[in-house]
Amino acid sequence: MITKYLEVGDNDWGVLVNYDFDILDHDDIWAICKSFGMSDKSINKALRILSSYNTGMAISSDDLRMSAIFISKATSPSEWWSSCLHELRHCAQAIIDYYGADWNEDDAYLTGFLTKRAVELIGEPCF
Repeated sequence: MITKYLEVGDNDWGVLVNYDFDILDHDDIWAICKSFGMSDKSINKALRILSSYNTGMAISSDDLRMSAIFISKATSPSEWWSSCLHELRHCAQAIIDYYGADWNEDDAYLTGFLTKRAVELIGEPCF
């Protein structure tokens, strides 16, 4: 599994982007989800979802001031980026909710910032 870290602000919030994983990464995914407070039942459900192509998942923790996204294998680069952007949008929502910022404008700028950082760090997605 590849993990990239996106920092928002001066360590105000972090986003772990996890992708290119397979069944051998089960323990790593499990550990991340547990650290975010997910129950065993929810983690098992997430692993089933992520075993399909073109899927993703986002989790956030106000206590950690962090989000984690998981992006499954995809059928094309555009499908991979579609899943990534969808999950980054969920991260932006969690950050906006935590800081009580303006939903419309701040959300748009934050989603754009996260997307830009993801493209810079990841480049070519795995599919």
